[in-house]
Amino acid sequence: MMSELFQLIQKKKLKTTAIVGMTKNVGKTVAFNHIVKGLKANKIRAGLVSAGYDGERFDRLTLKEKPKIFAPDGALVATAEACFEAADAVLELIEKSSFATPLGPVLVGEVKKAGRVELAGPASVSGLLELVKTMHRQGADRVLVDGAINRLASASPAVSDGTILATGASLGPTMDDVVKKTVFRRTILETPAVEDDLLLSLAKEGLVSGNAVLLHREGNGYRVEAVREMIPLLAGAQLIDKCRRETAAFVFGGALVDNNLQDIMELYENPPVVIVRDATRLFVSPEIYRRYINKRGRILALQKINLIAVTLNPTDPMGRDYDPEMFLQVMSEALRPCPVLDLVLQKDNLS
Repeated sequence: MMSELFQLIQKKKLKTTAIVGMTKNVGKTVAFNHIVKGLKANKIRAGLVSAGYDGERFDRLTLKEKPKIFAPDGALVATAEACFEAADAVLELIEKSSFATPLGPVLVGEVKKAGRVELAGPASVSGLLELVKTMHRQGADRVLVDGAINRLASASPAVSDGTILATGASLGPTMDDVVKKTVFRRTILETPAVEDDLLLSLAKEGLVSGNAVLLHREGNGYRVEAVREMIPLLAGAQLIDKCRRETAAFVFGGALVDNNLQDIMELYENPPVVIVRDATRLFVSPEIYRRYINKRGRILALQKINLIAVTLNPTDPMGRDYDPEMFLQVMSEALRPCPVLDLVLQKDNLS
């Protein structure tokens, strides 16, 4: 019998899925291994990849060894040379990639004997994309990408078809705090895509020749102005009046941070649309984000992240444990209609 999470992945026919943890001890590895087990049970060949490297063998609070990823026989694993050689699983080298890490080059291998592995890989979107392509080329039917909030490249739509967000009691001091932080992260990840075809094509075109783009209203369309950086442009006093009159949209090729939104709010009573490549480029606080939205500002993405589900861990090393069923109910109501799952509770209920 397939679990609800595995059914969601199969139903949506996801080739590459990112599992992103909001902080430590939220059950990300449990979710990762849960999916790996489902793939193995259904005779689907898995490819296991990581965005960057966690680097902590032991939990700082409990001093217990952190859970590792389980690699079943037949699966493909991409990890740094040091992790490859130290794996409990028996790995046969297939390919040496061009990606370098502090732990050596990333190697791709086939699991000959099941066991635990540590994953370490490229942290950039471009690097992950190439590695995911390599895994599919080498025969992986489904690729899972291990990520975290500080390693968000895994969730980029350029890399993965879908994202699973892991959250839990360790995220905050109270349940209310955990809920608020998770709801905000869900809101960010689900930043809507640009629906205006002309605006979308011009924004993409502009980013080819610059790190940022201004789209100015001109007749029934837009005039594209590609610039190297948005921050010096916004700081130029001589451009303020021009921006106020003409700008329909700001397009950021890199990260969007609080200062960017604050600058725009100072220039405009009714801010123009702000566009980012995807929601992994959004590094804004809840306070500034809400101020911008309350001023009727809109934030859109060239590509929308496909958030599949949120998984829960009601336990915390500091002892702030919640009743699993109550935590699930509260989070489900707060995040509706996004599916919310407690994989351990689900297993207990099925047994």
